[in-house]
Amino acid sequence: MTLQEAKDFLNRGYRSKERIKVKEERIDEWRRRAESITAEIKPVATFSSTPSKKVEEAACAITDLQSEIKAEIYELAAIELEIGRAINQAVTDPTLNALLEMRYLKYLKWEEIAVRLDITFRWTMTLHKKALTIFTESALIHAEHAL
Repeated sequence: MTLQEAKDFLNRGYRSKERIKVKEERIDEWRRRAESITAEIKPVATFSSTPSKKVEEAACAITDLQSEIKAEIYELAAIELEIGRAINQAVTDPTLNALLEMRYLKYLKWEEIAVRLDITFRWTMTLHKKALTIFTESALIHAEHAL
């Protein structure tokens, strides 16, 4: 496993969270559309209690997106479990382990990680590179043993 492959593996949760966020934004847009649809004023004799086609389309779109989000959340949980196990298996140093978990499981920004670990931003980046190197080497060792 290369450093880039390690980053890609560890960033899968972040990408999944971003897909969920985009779908949630789409739901908000569909809700705004549905709320903005005004009912036509019709004579009482022709009044119908069925929703307009546009409202129905919006409701269906929202329901479909909610189902997709639910599936994404289950997938995210599985991804986070896999990433957490891989980090714990590969990185035994508590500081490096915590750094990787804060970044790839809690999705914290580098500045937040530096504050939580009470270290400088620059040292955070140095430790991250070291942690990724250890993670990558561990993955290579496990892959060789699997052969």
